[in-house]
Amino acid sequence: MRQRALALVAIGVLIFGFTLGTPATVALAEPDTQTGQAGEVTIKATWHGADVGPIFTVVLDTHAVNLDAYDLRQLAVLRTDQAEELVPIGWDAPAGGHHRQGTLTFPPTRSDGSPAFTGETRLIELSIRDVGGVPETVLKWVLP
Repeated sequence: MRQRALALVAIGVLIFGFTLGTPATVALAEPDTQTGQAGEVTIKATWHGADVGPIFTVVLDTHAVNLDAYDLRQLAVLRTDQAEELVPIGWDAPAGGHHRQGTLTFPPTRSDGSPAFTGETRLIELSIRDVGGVPETVLKWVLP
């Protein structure tokens, strides 16, 4: 559903650009997936880039435990290299037992109201605590 919404936005930008008589360019970032292991739970997080904002598709996968008890809204934090920490504002993931996938959303702004990511941001870390008996699993993205 998110991909459909992004496609509609891109089409709208293209149409708007052509109606102005100037070519429009749409630069959608390539998704970047990081994988971590938290005990017997595999965590895969895909970030769709700074243009989309601090929104991640997260997949939890295991054959050992029921993943429905993990509420990433309570267990995750996003850190930047500017020493900022953001807590999630949403974890939209249906129950799935041993296989669970959802959207983990962080606020688009920092505590001071400035954008979560600036031109100075070079590293973000998604920290997920207390999954699979592991105190913390950290997934990292380096920004250009």
